[in-house]
Amino acid sequence: RLYKEGSEQTLYDTHNIEQAHYHELLESTSKANNRNAYYVEVKVGAFLERIKNISPSNSHFEARMQVYFKFDKEEFRQMFRHYTENVLMDQVIDDYFIEHPEENRTGKNIDFKVWKTTHEEYFTNWIELNDHRFYPGETPTNVLIDKETIFDIGNGEFVADSFGTLKELEEVQYYDELGVLKTMCYQKVKFNALFEKTFDSVRYPLDSVQFNMYLLPVLDANYIRYVPDDSVNKQGEQLSGFAPNFSITSGYRVIKNTEDIKNFTMRINYYYAVNNDPAVPFEHTMRTQLEVSVRANRAGITLFLQAFVNLFSVIIWIIIAFYSQSHTGEDSISMLGTGLFGAISSILVGLSMLSDADIFSLITMINIFTLVVILIMTYQSIAAKRANAKNDKVSIAYNGIKLRILFYILSLCTIIMFIVLPILSYIWKL
Repeated sequence: RLYKEGSEQTLYDTHNIEQAHYHELLESTSKANNRNAYYVEVKVGAFLERIKNISPSNSHFEARMQVYFKFDKEEFRQMFRHYTENVLMDQVIDDYFIEHPEENRTGKNIDFKVWKTTHEEYFTNWIELNDHRFYPGETPTNVLIDKETIFDIGNGEFVADSFGTLKELEEVQYYDELGVLKTMCYQKVKFNALFEKTFDSVRYPLDSVQFNMYLLPVLDANYIRYVPDDSVNKQGEQLSGFAPNFSITSGYRVIKNTEDIKNFTMRINYYYAVNNDPAVPFEHTMRTQLEVSVRANRAGITLFLQAFVNLFSVIIWIIIAFYSQSHTGEDSISMLGTGLFGAISSILVGLSMLSDADIFSLITMINIFTLVVILIMTYQSIAAKRANAKNDKVSIAYNGIKLRILFYILSLCTIIMFIVLPILSYIWKL
């Protein structure tokens, strides 16, 4: 994939027309192009500890991960002020009259703008007391059920009882290049989540896989915009990537990094809610979500051997049939029936052993190759049998030469399909 860098150094997929269109929409409202923008830019990083419980085809996998959120405290408070004025105004008024029961509330519908002109001090204090509840790393758990949902899993769900705060909110003060005192906030959380599994089958054979994980804010892009961050902390520790003891179960391991292929990638993926579900907050709004992709392949070639050893035996059987008919002139149709039955059985066995076997990959190529060889051999056997029945010596000699040529071609193709391609696939770029 080719990535393009936006005005705020956010990477997105330029090959996806829809994503490029969404990027252009948000680019016009970015702080670089719009002075009135008040959203807070949240730098997000992911640190993976383990990927496990990889379920069968078109299902899910579980990931144990740490996620950190880094944002400017003053920018967040300015954003939260606008968010409160636009969304939480009824809650502010309700809280005010709960704290001041001596004041009579005149009706349920109160003009917030008019009310705020006479209660600016209370409104400012309410912002300072409640903004932490809407920090980017907040989300409810089975234990802390009263928390606000500020970030969520885009393509899955949290695992019950696994969510917790690894490190409490940390604030670091510093002076920027203009000498202005700033406060940077850090939130770091740790959880297990179930993600929908998608295989991209970018390389052969069998289970070459890309694990995609999406984290998205509940607040739309007018308030929060994610930016991928792979920086290091003050101790020099990497904040994004793989933990030192990272592992993948079910016989997978991450591929080696090259200039063209990375085993760990973070980038922005734009999310637009259009499912018309009234239960979903912030319907028909644009959000920026963090896409974390992990590239992996099978840890060894044992699965390939288990899946195709029977099919390889069938191919050897067909080669023997070719050799027998081309050199001795014996009828091999009886052998082909056994070979066809064995091929179909082997294909079913191989498919049952693989995840997402419906994706076109080396297994598909070998299955098609085997069946085509059987069909060609059947046709040639019938042609040779007909020539023998007519006692046509010219046709018999011609079929013998043709079968010998096909024998060598089949032998070469078998070596390529069953030996060369798997070696190139598993060993060349692991």
